[in-house]
Amino acid sequence: MTVENKRNINDILKSLFFLLYFVILTAERLISLSASLPDVMQHGFFLDIYMTSVTIISIIGGWGWLIVRGRALFRFASEKTGNDYLEPSIAAGILLFGGMVHTYGSIPPLQFVSYGFLLGAMALYTWQCVRADGKPVLRWLTFAYITAFSMAIPVVYKNDCEIVRCKLCSVFYPVEIAVSAGLVILFTIMLHSFFKNKGVSSFCLYAVLIAVIGDAAVLFLRWHSEINFFVLIFIIVAAMLWGIGKAAYNRQKRKNI
Repeated sequence: MTVENKRNINDILKSLFFLLYFVILTAERLISLSASLPDVMQHGFFLDIYMTSVTIISIIGGWGWLIVRGRALFRFASEKTGNDYLEPSIAAGILLFGGMVHTYGSIPPLQFVSYGFLLGAMALYTWQCVRADGKPVLRWLTFAYITAFSMAIPVVYKNDCEIVRCKLCSVFYPVEIAVSAGLVILFTIMLHSFFKNKGVSSFCLYAVLIAVIGDAAVLFLRWHSEINFFVLIFIIVAAMLWGIGKAAYNRQKRKNI
């Protein structure tokens, strides 16, 4: 197999993985909507209405952005650069808003499969960039950091606190919604930058700082009723990878001077 053929196969796989993220997550969200929409229409609370609305808007917005501005993704056989994935990255972030709300009928395994394909496209792109331009440590640290960051985004879901008139629970939902939406936006920016800068991150302090503070607030407000170990573990991992990655980035920067 020639180098050209290998490149074409890699480009096809990246586009296919990206598209599978959209297809699988959208299918899961539509299944969930079909199960939850009748009940929400009849007697939905504010959070139910919010999660349903966000899901619908994210599907329409994500696919609309992809079809109108990210059409290059559908040209599987054509050779692609990182720039061809910039608009699809934004579309992926828009769709992710709907993926970060736990509506009735949600199927977490399907969601993880869809995210896995998106991360697979990123991993394949990282591998290509390493082969072409080197800097394996910095690039793989970037991939690992963005992956951990994405896993540290809290999913919006109902609080099962049984304490009547709990003051902490009264502010939990607004904080949870704000943190989740804010981190989805930051992840989208990071994903866009990842493809724009050939898999290299500058490890911005503000992003990880906002994530740590936001996740800490969500975890604190729910700590008395349930500990979200998944978010807790991944925000710690993301913070550690940020520190290691920032040191690697600064070292690489000094070498280039």
